[in-house]
Amino acid sequence: MNRLSSLAAPVAVLALTVVVAACGASAASPAAATPSPAATPTGAPVATPTPASTPRPTASPSQGGVGDEPVHLDVALGHDVSVVVTDRSGSLVGAASGNAGDGMSVRWGDAIVRNVDPNTIEVTWAGFPRDETVGLVVEARGDGVLLRIGQDAPYPNSDAMGADRVMVFTFADRVAAGQVVVEFTTADD
Repeated sequence: MNRLSSLAAPVAVLALTVVVAACGASAASPAAATPSPAATPTGAPVATPTPASTPRPTASPSQGGVGDEPVHLDVALGHDVSVVVTDRSGSLVGAASGNAGDGMSVRWGDAIVRNVDPNTIEVTWAGFPRDETVGLVVEARGDGVLLRIGQDAPYPNSDAMGADRVMVFTFADRVAAGQVVVEFTTADD
């Protein structure tokens, strides 16, 4: 009897191994099965499945020219902010997104204008931290340039939270930062 009980343990382990292997084989992926070649007659068109919806690409910072698509701005919080540029000066040759920092480096209704090179300026202003389409008109003003920015904004010197918006403008002729005037209007003006 002692000899019989010593054989029962290895037999039980072997039986358990066979059961586990059988369960694993029955749980095989249905994708592993190959379709029968006779399922589709020769010469019959095969429909290719199309996705139910195509994912919409996220806006990324862009560069545009006058009359081109809106310029999508690089903003710190990842909102979709685009600027539609209208050049009434006839001297703008390019407009692109600058790199916005985190936070608000300028008060509402103010702008920072600096030269990048003799024909290029960078303009920083504040806007609400949300998705928005901004209108921007470039006009000649005497020896300088007027940038009129149309967007939603609180009254000047408000303590409302905002986020930097930065654009880079390239002109056909030299332009000095001191010759650039920035005005703000609301989207309804």
